[in-house]
Amino acid sequence: MASFGVRLKQEREQRGITLEEISSTTKIGTRMLVALEQDHFDQLPGGIFNKGFIRAYARCLGLDEDQAIADYLVASGNVPSEKEKDKRSDGIAEASFDLQAEADRSDSNLPWGTLAILVLLVALGFAVWGFYSRESRQNTRKSAPSSIPASPNVSAPASPNLVPTTPVAATPVSATPVSATSPPPPAVPRPLSLHFRLRADSWLSITSDGHEVLQGSSFGALTEKTVHASREIVVKAGNVGAIDFEFNGKPLPPQGAEGEVKTLIFDTTGVHSPATQP
Repeated sequence: MASFGVRLKQEREQRGITLEEISSTTKIGTRMLVALEQDHFDQLPGGIFNKGFIRAYARCLGLDEDQAIADYLVASGNVPSEKEKDKRSDGIAEASFDLQAEADRSDSNLPWGTLAILVLLVALGFAVWGFYSRESRQNTRKSAPSSIPASPNVSAPASPNLVPTTPVAATPVSATPVSATSPPPPAVPRPLSLHFRLRADSWLSITSDGHEVLQGSSFGALTEKTVHASREIVVKAGNVGAIDFEFNGKPLPPQGAEGEVKTLIFDTTGVHSPATQP
């Protein structure tokens, strides 16, 4: 009986479809397709990502996708219960997407503009109150008598032409300049924002500030999502060439080839890969 990869190749050749046509449709590299038809499963990324390759291959040929995956599990020596694990992981991934969407909506509803206006009004109120308090004290000092009253035991001068020999001068009051400029409102840290869209099936795992927001699983084409963070966003992708990224509202060029497994780090310095790849 022919092996699993040989049967796939025979089905493809009977339909007159080339590997390049399958690669163009599924966005899977021809090197991966050749390894699949030659039963070299150790050259594939492994796990759920392999089943995503087989599902896309079978769909392109018009084969039964579930049967193709079942035949692959037998050929690769995996137990049949992997199919149920795949369904549970898909359910977890969908739930994580829903939770992330709810978090995005909560972040977008934060009244940052209202909060900044309130802080500015409070600061301005304190500045005005301090200005008028100083002005009131200054006016009170200026209204005090500028001469010392005469003692009741001293007789008044007989002639109105006489003047005091030693006039008493009023003590000048120095006014402290008051600045009505209010302090600037506290700066609000700008979070990181990463938007991605899948053009083909790919395996993804995403963490935001060290918290896992998307567990490793395979996702279909046209899947898109936005992730926010304060320090960094780490993306592990199995088909990084099939993903379009927008970082802080700016589209990025392709981050790798189709079928390439790669880890990307998005932080305040931009996007880069770790020093060593696993």
